[in-house]
Amino acid sequence: MSKIVILYLCIAAFNVHQCAGQILKKPRIYYLHVMSDIRFRFATTLVTSKVANPANTSQEVRFDVTLPNEAFISDFQMEIGGKIYPGEVNEKVAAQKKYDAAKKKGQSAGQVKQKPRNTNRFSVEVNVGAQEKVVFNLTYQELLKRKQGSYEHVIYINPKQIVADFQIHVSIEESRELTGVRVPPIRNELEQNLEIKGDNSLAVVSRPTTKSARISYSPSEADQRQDSERGISGLFIVEYDIDRETSAGDVMVVDGYFVHFFAPSDMEEIPKDVLLILDVSGSMYGTKLKQMKDAVLGILIDLHEGDRFNILKFSSSLSFYKESSVIANKKTVREAKIYVKNMVAAGGTNINSALLDGSNFLNKAENFRERAQVIFFLTDGQPSSGETNLNKILENVRIANSNAFPIYSLAFGQGADYNFIKKVAIQNNGLSRKIYEDSDATLQIKGFYDEVSAAVLKDVSFKYLNNASSVQNLTKISFPSYLLGSEIVVAGKIENNDVKVLDLSVEGLGSQGTVELSLSADLDDNSFPELTKPGDYVKITEKIWAYLTIKQLLEKSVGETDPTVKEDIKKQALELSLKYKFVTPLTSMVVVKPEKKETSSVEEEDDVADSKPPPQGGSLPLSYNRGPPGTSYGGGAGGDPHFMIRIRGMEYPLCFDLHANPGDVLRILADQESGIFINAGIVPSFKFDTHHRMKTFMGEIVILFKSHVMKVTPTKIVYDGAELFWGDENPYFLNDVTVEVVTIKRCRVLRIDFGNDVQIAIKRTIAYGNMAVDYLNVYIENEAGLSENSSGMLGQFLHRHVTVHQRGTNRKNQIVGDILIEEAGMPTKHVRSYLKEKPDEVTGNLELCWNAHNGITKTAKSVQHFFVDDIMEM
Repeated sequence: MSKIVILYLCIAAFNVHQCAGQILKKPRIYYLHVMSDIRFRFATTLVTSKVANPANTSQEVRFDVTLPNEAFISDFQMEIGGKIYPGEVNEKVAAQKKYDAAKKKGQSAGQVKQKPRNTNRFSVEVNVGAQEKVVFNLTYQELLKRKQGSYEHVIYINPKQIVADFQIHVSIEESRELTGVRVPPIRNELEQNLEIKGDNSLAVVSRPTTKSARISYSPSEADQRQDSERGISGLFIVEYDIDRETSAGDVMVVDGYFVHFFAPSDMEEIPKDVLLILDVSGSMYGTKLKQMKDAVLGILIDLHEGDRFNILKFSSSLSFYKESSVIANKKTVREAKIYVKNMVAAGGTNINSALLDGSNFLNKAENFRERAQVIFFLTDGQPSSGETNLNKILENVRIANSNAFPIYSLAFGQGADYNFIKKVAIQNNGLSRKIYEDSDATLQIKGFYDEVSAAVLKDVSFKYLNNASSVQNLTKISFPSYLLGSEIVVAGKIENNDVKVLDLSVEGLGSQGTVELSLSADLDDNSFPELTKPGDYVKITEKIWAYLTIKQLLEKSVGETDPTVKEDIKKQALELSLKYKFVTPLTSMVVVKPEKKETSSVEEEDDVADSKPPPQGGSLPLSYNRGPPGTSYGGGAGGDPHFMIRIRGMEYPLCFDLHANPGDVLRILADQESGIFINAGIVPSFKFDTHHRMKTFMGEIVILFKSHVMKVTPTKIVYDGAELFWGDENPYFLNDVTVEVVTIKRCRVLRIDFGNDVQIAIKRTIAYGNMAVDYLNVYIENEAGLSENSSGMLGQFLHRHVTVHQRGTNRKNQIVGDILIEEAGMPTKHVRSYLKEKPDEVTGNLELCWNAHNGITKTAKSVQHFFVDDIMEM
């Protein structure tokens, strides 16, 4: 089995009681969409659920969201009455006060927080007003872990009712070719550790490229009823891996942050010393003892010849199976199985002596440095005999385990103290797992052993050979082992902009001795296969770095015994959690619907650009000198994305939208005669418009001019490999092209003069407030040098004749007009529009325009003509 990402959606209504002779109707889910976007192992999952409260009084609705320990919720929005109320991440106590105050006022409020004592469960509690519909948008992010040879993305859905509109969409983009993309049938929790054959017959899998995949799942109401009258309940799974080789790994560098993925192939397992420390106290009597025995029998069968093993069983007292380690072969395994089958449960729980004697046993083993050590510790209770002070036990074990052997620890059942078990593992280089008392407990135990027992490298260290001032803020770089089928991820920041090559090495001890793998990542080499360039995914490396850093700080705080140091570590984790808006054990996210007297009457716009930025000054002079009436004389694109085109003979410009998905490449302009091509890469924001669609933006613009290439992102400008900067004040004269960065209304605008009566402006917008992502706008300042054969979203209007005929006003007192679009050989198109204030894509000035929403793109022969496969396509 592989990495599991679980999303559990359970909506339960409270306050369902008889009132005034009537029974309150439960809130109803009528829409549930889950969209997962996986880029380079980093998964962002968005859950959109629409809930209606049909009752005449407010009711409380609770979402229970189950996530793995590795996932952080990063955004939560609530929409009521057409208005979107974004969540705000606060320190946990402050967030709780804000939520409680809102509830006392009877306001609709939502809260996202980690539940105590169960770090992989989150709750979202919402007070829903009478007769109101509420839309929840919940986003969580996780770096997928590779286990036993593949990644597994699992969405656990349990709405407890039939949902009229139920869809799941998963998108995967990776740095190498995908292998083994598969969607198995829906399974339940008890089948989670089973390998189920076959495929999900309702899931549609497409492969746009060898490095990408798209999965869609849209069960009808009839499909859902086939599962049960309460709808589908189970795990929706996507499995995949990527093509690998024996190397130092892949390096991804974006905007100064790097992520290093290490998962070499074709390495042999290191012979291992296995010590099973098993609880046989009285509380293990019955089913738990049988399940543990069955799991241990499976472990013994899987031992390789040449491995060494022993068993230490403990209760109030303890005893070893043998005085020294036993070499695994058919005979010794058969004898050990008889010993395990005869184990009985009785007595107390002496955890201290068991762990101390177990550590001392391995410390005395022969040639232990040439072998991998596996201390597999399982208990179902808390210490009840011998030393019972938990802090003292932790100190004793830390001292006894002088060789830092990894202790893999399992807390079996509700009686086990998982927090203590987790500390044992963290302080001793191990991992921990909670084993649930259920029919699949044997599989849970055996599955955990399979994950941690096959080491192909031990004492693994990562070295980044550039000077210390160049590579900083590194995440963890030393690991006790690299496990077969897993992956190690290291992230950091390159502080020195002059660094052109990132040199690194990975060292460890393998089955044949010392192993050293090295890599030199050329940061300027576009063809370098291990490198992903800016624009592939905005700020993804920084987000992964923050994610890993927070996760490791939280883990470190669990194992820290000094109270002062522990608080300092938690403070660092809290600061990063607030900065990157992650819901962690230290934070909570609250969203509150303001009281009516505080609610503005201004209609909320569909796009981020309509929210007014801080007061700014300045304007862009426009210069146009050609074209008959009805043709364009300039236009801009940006925002979500939105377009504003100025038409000769029309008092107001034309504005319209085009819906684009993350990863799309939009053709802005293509003109063979002038040799100018402009493409825009679309990036996600994980924010939603009032139609519940995710807002997307232009995150990278590539201009191809003859043999020259200019790449523009919100962080850098590259012309034919030479890096320019948004902060530059002086113009550049590059061949026939003049490039200058100016400030207009506090925004930086890149102006490009091609020297042929064509001038382009690109404005950079930096995220502020509730904006989710930095983005770009592109604008044609002067199109005199472009031919009438130009195409693309802006170029098309050079040969389409556009006029408008006013038709009066609508019920909102807006002036309505019919836009007439004429094109040679095509019938005249009629598009309904109305005058509306929109911001100029570059200046930001609000001005009236004929707003046609998406009507203009519907008049095109094919909207797909405006999209290309590659951002470098001419």
